[in-house]
Amino acid sequence: MTINTIFYIIVATLYLISAWGVYSSARDIRSKLGVWVRPAISAGLFLQVYLIYEALFTHGTPYFGLALALSITLFACTLILLIESFFSRVESLLVFILPIAAIGTLFPIFLPGTPLEPETASFSFRVHLLLAILAYSLMTIALIQALVLMALHNWLREGKAGKALGQEKDGSIIQNAPSIMDMEKMLFRLLWSGFLILSAAIVFGSAYTHGLFGVFFRFDHKTVTTLLAWLVFAVLLWGHHLRGWRGRFAARWVVVGFCILMIAYIGLRLVIEVGR
Repeated sequence: MTINTIFYIIVATLYLISAWGVYSSARDIRSKLGVWVRPAISAGLFLQVYLIYEALFTHGTPYFGLALALSITLFACTLILLIESFFSRVESLLVFILPIAAIGTLFPIFLPGTPLEPETASFSFRVHLLLAILAYSLMTIALIQALVLMALHNWLREGKAGKALGQEKDGSIIQNAPSIMDMEKMLFRLLWSGFLILSAAIVFGSAYTHGLFGVFFRFDHKTVTTLLAWLVFAVLLWGHHLRGWRGRFAARWVVVGFCILMIAYIGLRLVIEVGR
């Protein structure tokens, strides 16, 4: 077992322990995160920064693939939510992200990826890659937020029925989540941020493609699905701004857009790397 494998396991353990701490505090709206939770998450993030740096910059030709992309994406998700936790209650998101991040942290052990081609050293490609990972991270948080929002809508519907029967629910994460209005505001802030960054990633990706092949878009699997996901999010944001789309309807379309976006890279890379 290598030292990096041990570090991967330590990071996953820190995230899982932190998830338990977040879950404990999220069950009671009056409680706050334990004083140890943020330091534990921060320690995991610090170790993960080293692992990401070691994978990309210390072996000559860097290896990059599905596992490392997922690991970096979930790292960014965790970091964004850790920062957000100082300003608002995001326990309902952290309690989902942290276990996923723990599992995703271990993926590079089994799927180390493939060497990057020499042409990927270009400025436009590196900016495209950075922006794409950041966009995926924001859209991942938006997905979790949308799922929690749908669960909250369902809980309210069931809660009304429960009150009619004299049966109150208590101590659930969904019940102690922020109000629906606050969650919807955060959801669309995430969507706008992710959409703008995804748009920039597409622009830099087209510049890289033009420099390499002489065309701005190659209509392959990845390009078509990325543009389709971009269109879904554009229509959703347009509908929210002009038509007032919100609630479960908007949340469902977030799930649809996210799934298409993930197919754009993860589905293709999974087939390529696992099939090797």
